[in-house]
Formats: sequence, C-alpha cells, structure tokens
Amino acid sequence: MKALSYFITALFISIFTISCASDEPIGQWESMKWKYEGVSLLTKVKKVFTVPKEGGTYHFKCRNYNGFWLCSVEEKVNNTVNTYDWRNFDKTSPKSDQQNIYGGWTTANIKENVLTVTIVPNKTNTKRYATVEVTAGDIFDQFYFEQE
Repeated sequence: MKALSYFITALFISIFTISCASDEPIGQWESMKWKYEGVSLLTKVKKVFTVPKEGGTYHFKCRNYNGFWLCSVEEKVNNTVNTYDWRNFDKTSPKSDQQNIYGGWTTANIKENVLTVTIVPNKTNTKRYATVEVTAGDIFDQFYFEQE
C-alpha cells in the first residue's frame, strides 16, 4: 500500500512539473509598437517630440496592445518637477484616473488603443519638458515632449 501511495504521489508530481513548463520566459513582453500620424515609431529609440510655443495635440495609436493605461505625467520647468498620476492628482483639476491624467499644462487621455497628449501654449520664456508613461502590465513605454 505504501508503494502504491509513493507511486501515485510521484505520478502527480511528474504531471504537475511537465504541465507547468513553458517556452516563454517570464516577464519578457513584446515592446509596445506605436503609430504616429501614419508613421511607425521605432521601439528602441527615445521618442522625443518638439512642441511649438503655441502648444499642440498628439495622437499615438498602439498597434499591438488594445488594453493599456497611463502611469504618470511628469512636467519639468527649470529645476521644478511635478508628477501627476491617477492616485495622486491636483485637487483643483478634474479627477484623474488610469485613462486620463490632468497635469498643470499637459493632459494625457487613452481611448481604446489611442493615446492623446495635449500640451497648452507656453506663455513663459522658459523651455519646459513633459514625460508621459504608459503601461500594459509588465511592459512600459514613455513619450518625451520639449516645448520652447
């Protein structure tokens, strides 16, 4: 009876070990692939966009992930950095969530698989920078904006 018990236990352990094997390495997700105004963006190159003083709106379509959300918007002017995310938002602005983040002068929204970033006109003579970070789980991507 003991021999049968050991045999059944060994059989279940073997089946469990074999069924849990996978060829896909853990945590290696495919990089997010983007399309901007009909042009595919390179995945390894830092995506930097120059924004005119008058501001602008930019639309990015994710080609390989339908469900992604915003992590944060970081705004930098001189040495001052303000970070906005869906958990920690400015109480005077509209409520942020995982699909909408409202910064001081940058707004990021996601609808379906399109990221829209709007940067308001710069009325100062100081160059300013914004970083928008998105995620689809274990994969992250960032967009960088420089405004005169």
